[in-house]
Amino acid sequence: MSGNDLRFGILGALEVVNGERHLSLRSSKQRSLLAMLLCHPGTVAVADHLIDALWGAEAGDAGSGRLRLQLHRLRRALGAVGVIAHESTGYTLRVGPDAVDAWRFERLVHRGQQALASGNVAKGRDLLRSALALWRGPALSGLDDIPFLHRQSTRLEEVRLAALADRIDADLRLRRHAEVIGELTVLVKEHPLRETFRGQLMIALYRGGRQAEALEVYRDGRRILSEELGLEPSPDLRRLEVAILTSDSSLSAARPPGPRTAHRRIRHSCSLCAGGH
Repeated sequence: MSGNDLRFGILGALEVVNGERHLSLRSSKQRSLLAMLLCHPGTVAVADHLIDALWGAEAGDAGSGRLRLQLHRLRRALGAVGVIAHESTGYTLRVGPDAVDAWRFERLVHRGQQALASGNVAKGRDLLRSALALWRGPALSGLDDIPFLHRQSTRLEEVRLAALADRIDADLRLRRHAEVIGELTVLVKEHPLRETFRGQLMIALYRGGRQAEALEVYRDGRRILSEELGLEPSPDLRRLEVAILTSDSSLSAARPPGPRTAHRRIRHSCSLCAGGH
């Protein structure tokens, strides 16, 4: 079997699929090792870093031998010739750009954001929906006890939330405010300090003729910020409150005023987009 037959998933629990068959990696060391290789697309996973992540100080002088043994077992479990290649300082995973769900996810997010920036809102929304549909659960679930994988899991979650905010922004631009109120209500409860979701919910409620509820969402956010952080809402969110109070005509525009500081546009140079993936 070649590496072209394999598909890998890290947007949820680690999974390896060969066609319709799921491959089982029983060893936690093999799962962690594979996950770290999957987080180095187009780049070398340095052997010393892999050893430190897997065994820490206890590796000692035996670290290189332990790593080679785990790599041998992982290659055998994957059953693919040449899928893990040795380089001068470490190892690379040689699979296609569509073989890993996280790589596809970030590429679709980038394309979706490009489409939104160029004014093609419907295309951008569809691309972002396709990207978000790849998620099966928390990224690298069960493997984030390793600091490197924990950082990757956290970063991917930030990319997901930013893409989700952009997709909802596209829905609002397409006048689908009624469709997103329920989703945004849940998101605001799950992420009470993220002003982007709160502002989007305020706009959706206002457009649905629910001005009082929109203002209540603002007041709840202000109370939470004050009690937990001793802060006031951002200037953008305060301006949005005033616009709702005064029934500002801008709220009916395709792109109403609202907080855009709570998430950043995802740059295509992020670590899981390397190598032109």
